[in-house]
Amino acid sequence: MDANFKKQLIESGYIHLPLEVDYSKSLENRQLRKKANKSVLLWDGKDMDCWSAQGRGIIERKQPGILRITVPSRSESWPEGSPEDGDYCSFGQLEAILNTNNADWTMYNRLYFKIRPECNGMHSPMLNVRLRNDGKIKIPDVYEREGYHIVHLKNHIWNECVWEIPALPRDCITSITFEVHSYGQELSMDTHMRYDICDIRLEAIDKPDITIGWQCMEDTAVYSTEAYWADGRKTAVANTTEEIFHIRDVNSNEIVFTGKAEPLKNKKGSFSILDFSSVKTEGTYRIEMGKFISESFRISNTPLEECVWKLINFLYCERCGYPVQGRHGTCHGDIIAKHNGLILAYNGGWHDAGDVSQQTAQTAEVVHALLEMAGKVKNDRLLYNRIMEEAAWGMDFVLRMRFGDGYRATSAGIRRWSNGLIGDMDDTMARVHNHSFENFLMSGIEAYAVSAFRDRDPELAWKCLQSAKEDYHFAVERFREKGMELPVIFEHTYNSGLSQYLATQSWAASMIYSACGDSYYAKQAEIYGDRLMECQEQGNPEIPLKGFFYRTPEKKTIVHFNHQSREQIFMQALEALCRSQPDNPRRIAWENSMRMYGDYIKSIMQYTQPYDLIPAGIHCIDEVEDSETFALLHLMTRYEDERDNYRQQLENGIKLNEKYYMRCFPVWFSFRGNSAVHLAAGKAASIIGRYFDDKELIEIARGQIYWTLGKNPFGQSLIYGAGSNYAQQYGALNGEMVGSIPVGIQTRGNEDIPYWPIENNATYKEVWTTSAGRWLWLAADLY
Repeated sequence: MDANFKKQLIESGYIHLPLEVDYSKSLENRQLRKKANKSVLLWDGKDMDCWSAQGRGIIERKQPGILRITVPSRSESWPEGSPEDGDYCSFGQLEAILNTNNADWTMYNRLYFKIRPECNGMHSPMLNVRLRNDGKIKIPDVYEREGYHIVHLKNHIWNECVWEIPALPRDCITSITFEVHSYGQELSMDTHMRYDICDIRLEAIDKPDITIGWQCMEDTAVYSTEAYWADGRKTAVANTTEEIFHIRDVNSNEIVFTGKAEPLKNKKGSFSILDFSSVKTEGTYRIEMGKFISESFRISNTPLEECVWKLINFLYCERCGYPVQGRHGTCHGDIIAKHNGLILAYNGGWHDAGDVSQQTAQTAEVVHALLEMAGKVKNDRLLYNRIMEEAAWGMDFVLRMRFGDGYRATSAGIRRWSNGLIGDMDDTMARVHNHSFENFLMSGIEAYAVSAFRDRDPELAWKCLQSAKEDYHFAVERFREKGMELPVIFEHTYNSGLSQYLATQSWAASMIYSACGDSYYAKQAEIYGDRLMECQEQGNPEIPLKGFFYRTPEKKTIVHFNHQSREQIFMQALEALCRSQPDNPRRIAWENSMRMYGDYIKSIMQYTQPYDLIPAGIHCIDEVEDSETFALLHLMTRYEDERDNYRQQLENGIKLNEKYYMRCFPVWFSFRGNSAVHLAAGKAASIIGRYFDDKELIEIARGQIYWTLGKNPFGQSLIYGAGSNYAQQYGALNGEMVGSIPVGIQTRGNEDIPYWPIENNATYKEVWTTSAGRWLWLAADLY
């Protein structure tokens, strides 16, 4: 572990105070150093006729050159058009709109401005900047993703901000808007927020960052900016004409390896592969190639150690109902759930994302990931104990949300700091459900927790086992009565098909059997595991691949994920069967199913080379006509509006034959971002790789980690504060958090090409505890 990071860990009390980010390694710091060739002032600082305001609050010129925005922190009414119950509402916003008179900005590619928040008691000020273009391509787009940029700010000082806009349409810019949302008062906040803005400029720079495509910037290489495993394959991807590269030891300043840049040309472009796998000595290194010198990275036997600590920091900052010093006070005590005359406070666990919503299933899966990771680091008692502390916090929430009759509080749409007083207008009602899928999932996680807590907290372990048995039987009864059913309103389990139900039921039964030894659960696991295998493609001459899963045994619709993903659940179920029942005659069939899925993953990796990203998978053109499944997978979207776009997205993939296509990225519309999708697939690869000691699958799984740490076309670490060249993410109410990981890299329109705009916006750059959980799940197998 780096000495400076170890010192920071100690000073934080091993993550009992939030870690501070190293801004010197951030994308924003690097972009601020780029010199502008030309610059135009967009406001003279005097004339207010070009400004207008909409919403709650006021704008005024405080002194020459400075615009002041003043906004109330909260209100006693919801904005017009909001749901009556305030579900997923803020208290409104103020838009300060600068009229730009349909200006053509195509000769410019960067905005520059300064902002000084004067927000007393606010831990994480932020402001939204929005462009409107009325030219050939309109922005914002229909889903209000393009043209929005959220900036996290330091309070009471002038913040220099730049926003590179090379990929945004800007031939007819009608306005630039500075928008402040009223998200309520965290415990320490004043009643009003104030933001001073000045020096708003349009600029041109020579080399804006790459934001779309498979090729990185010219004369550079992209690599895992944090670390590589010492014992495995180590490569970087370059866009260069250089033929030779060097690996230099940072500490000794000696070149330890010289290699040849191997050319690779395919439909994605022309690349150079820098392979330095033979460097196995632990240390800190740089890549040198012509004039290019990389930031330092480590080669280590434990390359994930620092990242794991940083993801714990992210989860700690996202704690709900707990005072996180430097972030927020105890929160959301007035978010309540009601059932059968009972009332409980729906706070605890971890907030969902950049907003402060809560999803019980999401917290439960993060608990499972933490417990798996804890099992791998027992010899590192500091790390082990800190992970178990965080896992216990989440498990407390999972157990408290049970009403004891099959019903549980499952989610709440919260987009604000509420005042903690039960009975006034800002309360939100949590959703309460009795669904078999959630109960199967919870029962498996509760059962997995039994062995994890047995020695540490035997009383909690006992409760986990009792709850697991009860929840499993509630689920069996409900599933027998209702079969598959949807939540009344959106939940993170909304996309579950029958094969997911079967896998989750089998896995949960195996977990309970492992915890208590009751043969009833072993038989249940076997029955539903065998039914799961009926959903797997075993081989068909008309279908170019096999091993993947369908939503049902009838094999009409292939399983896809485009946001929330549980791709790993099929392999979790089969592995659990094999490990818990090694003498069962069916084990050979279960293992063959796992091998077939592993071979499927291996076979599709060619489609994302030279990167090691697991593609989104095989698609059939017929699914365009499946409006019923569309509604489950593509939320906040109308099938009638997007049917033709769905077909175009498939046809923009890789054609396998007349009916089948391979997509590198998912088919998606409103919700975009690939982290949960490829990390869950990576977890499936690591499960199989670990079980069969398959080194190829282990390397594929490692590739998903490397992608998140910078070995992607944009050279950015997607884990904030890990490695280098990490950008601000949409942390919303909690601001910047070391270890946060976003929803993920997206595509533009109907393309199947990576797109990672500088704009910081939901969903793609929104931080998400699901992404953190999937990363930890995968890391636990590889650690």
